[in-house]
Amino acid sequence: MVAKKTAMKKPVMKAKKVTAMTKKFAKAKVSKVSAGGKGFKIKIGILTGKNFDPIPVGTQDPKYPDKFKFKNNREGWGGQFHIDVSVGLKMAALHPDLFEIDLMTGKDITQARLKKNHVNMNFWYDVGVAMLQKDKKHTKEVMAAHKNPDCRMWPSWEYYDWVLYKPNYMKQCIKAGIPMIDTIFIEDGFDPKNVLKQVQAKKWDKFFVKPAHYTFFGAGAIHGKTQDFIDNPSLLANYAKENKSMKAFLVQPYTLKPNGKVFDEVRNFFIDGEWAYSVYTDGTDYEGVYEQPPGAVKDACKEIACRCYKEVLKAAKWQGKPIKTLMNRIDVGVVPDKSKPKGFRVFINEIELEMTTWLARYVPFNLCDRMGEAATKKARELLTGLLKSGRKVPDAAKVKQVLEVLEERLGPL
Repeated sequence: MVAKKTAMKKPVMKAKKVTAMTKKFAKAKVSKVSAGGKGFKIKIGILTGKNFDPIPVGTQDPKYPDKFKFKNNREGWGGQFHIDVSVGLKMAALHPDLFEIDLMTGKDITQARLKKNHVNMNFWYDVGVAMLQKDKKHTKEVMAAHKNPDCRMWPSWEYYDWVLYKPNYMKQCIKAGIPMIDTIFIEDGFDPKNVLKQVQAKKWDKFFVKPAHYTFFGAGAIHGKTQDFIDNPSLLANYAKENKSMKAFLVQPYTLKPNGKVFDEVRNFFIDGEWAYSVYTDGTDYEGVYEQPPGAVKDACKEIACRCYKEVLKAAKWQGKPIKTLMNRIDVGVVPDKSKPKGFRVFINEIELEMTTWLARYVPFNLCDRMGEAATKKARELLTGLLKSGRKVPDAAKVKQVLEVLEERLGPL
């Protein structure tokens, strides 16, 4: 096989229709308590932009803004209404008298705008997405917004970067004894000769290289037979030149199923600190997507994902304090293996933050409802943490009063 560049497995984007209508958006009763003064609302920013995660047909909020619709069916992967915007609208529908939701697209994101909100939640548009725009000024501003504590954004910078810099969580999981693909970590630039030497020492017949920081959708990946790279050194030399701005890379054996196809994944989702659902995604067939059925594979994937999530909780912090995460996706690789007692082996392939595909159309419950409630709780937690830490929050006294009203409605955190 001739060495060649290739894309990593794409995020599952294929949508399917569902015929059943879910219940209508709940309407909250307006509190009789004066919440921070007449008409005052907590302003929550939601960073959006997913055009690949449509919600089940017919479940959209009737007030879904036209600006955020993807009317080109191909562009919206089968749907014009997507989960990130829908969750923000759900939060507003749950507490219309207490919340004002500031929905933002990528071009809207500036430090100045984020600072005007009491708290912000990023459901999609992060530094990696900004880098795809090839606009250095814009990327710099988005990066600054993520780092600036006065932007009051979840995920927090330290936790966000722990996930985005893959060697962080991979090494932590390996130390904890959690199975992962054997990996050579390159963290000081790509040296073709040194990499090839390490690959040969591992005796890998084929291998795969991908950047380890701020990259996704297969950007900057290459794979091939080791012998092809030995016979033609220019392949890796050119790769190094093309990616000279990057410092960190992951080098792994090319992992395939016995039939020669790329391994499958079971994507496990955690909401508000608890395992919530899992979805099967075929390694090569992008149509092969469905809720993972009960059985040994589902159980094994859930078990290893839960072990991995414990490591996530060690890194997740807000204002220096441990906190349960709003949403994580933990991708578990599955490879048939007759030498194993159950006939297969599993390993952690990747950890994702909220800024990923949630696969809303393959969930056994209304994900918008569930995430709307979880995001409301998270907003309360984030704002409470900000106030307790002494961090500057606009209208702090009024925000505190609204939080008290929410506690009356929803109970203590």
